[in-house]
Amino acid sequence: MADTRTENSRWIEIPLRDTEEVIELDLEQLPDGEEVLNILQHERAQLQIWLTLGLQYYRQGQVEDFVKIFEASRVGAALDYRDYQKDQMQALDTLAAHQVQLAHREKNKDLKKELFQEATKLYTMADKILMYDLNHLLGRAVFCLLEGRMEQADAQFNFVLVQSSNNIPALLGKACILFNRKDFKGSLGFYKKALRTNPQCPGSVRMGMGYCFARLGFNDKAKLAFERALELDPKCVSALVGLALMKMNQGEPESIRKGVQLLSNAYTLDSANPMVLNNLANHFFFKKDYAKVQHLALHAFHGTENEAMRSESCYQLARAFHSQGDYDKAFKYYYQSTQFASQSFVLPFFGLGQMYLEKNDSSNAGQCFDRVAKACPKNYETVKILGSLHSKSKETEKKDQAKEFLKKVTTEFPDDVEAWIELAGIMEQSDTAAALAAYEKAGDILQNKVH
Repeated sequence: MADTRTENSRWIEIPLRDTEEVIELDLEQLPDGEEVLNILQHERAQLQIWLTLGLQYYRQGQVEDFVKIFEASRVGAALDYRDYQKDQMQALDTLAAHQVQLAHREKNKDLKKELFQEATKLYTMADKILMYDLNHLLGRAVFCLLEGRMEQADAQFNFVLVQSSNNIPALLGKACILFNRKDFKGSLGFYKKALRTNPQCPGSVRMGMGYCFARLGFNDKAKLAFERALELDPKCVSALVGLALMKMNQGEPESIRKGVQLLSNAYTLDSANPMVLNNLANHFFFKKDYAKVQHLALHAFHGTENEAMRSESCYQLARAFHSQGDYDKAFKYYYQSTQFASQSFVLPFFGLGQMYLEKNDSSNAGQCFDRVAKACPKNYETVKILGSLHSKSKETEKKDQAKEFLKKVTTEFPDDVEAWIELAGIMEQSDTAAALAAYEKAGDILQNKVH
């Protein structure tokens, strides 16, 4: 966009039509937006002037004036200068980005959809002007990312990086996509390249690196990354949460206290952040303060469209009700959590399986525990429950699975009396000697406990 400002960058000139005179406006003390819009329309000012003024109103927090000026520029601005197409594209892309920003904050699904549709329309119009402009492609890519269209976002970030290999927004976009695909090493590589390209990157880049390090098991590096992020940006909520979780996972009373304090700091900065709310709900669950768990988890659930976050919120609600003996509500929220859960989040399936057992629904319970066992084959409780469930099945295949499950339990936990008795009951039908040995083992354990 051409520079239409005077030598003193505080001022901008609007040429008066059919004269040699100009109107000078102080960019730091702009008059009423409607007045400026009327001047722009009456003098049919060049598009570049409209955009400069519109953006200045936005920077000053006068968003409504920014939108009016940008929208009116599409029909009211003069295009009698070189490379005006770039300014046309910028006008459309900026309005589209504004719609995307509004949609990202909007909680109402219908309104969110309308805002995304408006953004799509504006980006499509800009496509017809300069489809392969890098800034335009970056805006479109971020839009796709927020809509969850990862493949399209990835393709556009890749195109930008082919043209400009050190383009920082594209590098960060790739880092985000790879993190969502659980390629934490690849994601970390793009974060590092962005940091090498510009060592003055904001704290959020260090925060992203911290989460990559944590997922890769490099806890010391993760801690340093989160701490550096907070040095650069003390209000970086995600870094506070990351550091808090690391402290709390140490399990020591003092580290837990420090972790809770960090979460409290994050809550002070952003009391609607679902990640903060879910983690505080988790803390209060272990404190047995179920009223706070319900309040925080419900607030988190209604404050996000992210399915993984919603799944965790429902799980927190479910286990709070479960602990209080309200199995109907626990069942409802465990089930809802499984509908939102990612492949790796199996805790709600375990809880749902328990609820099905309460309802004497062995078939659905078995499906839930099977799901847990596939993700966590070494989980003792799951394997034992499946062994018990399948031992009662009429299917030979299920009974064989039960034997394997219970043998695994008795091998790893040889003092589990219940597992030995369950195993003996199955073995009675095929190997009486093995069944007798299992019963004897159970008897020995019981006798030792008595003595």
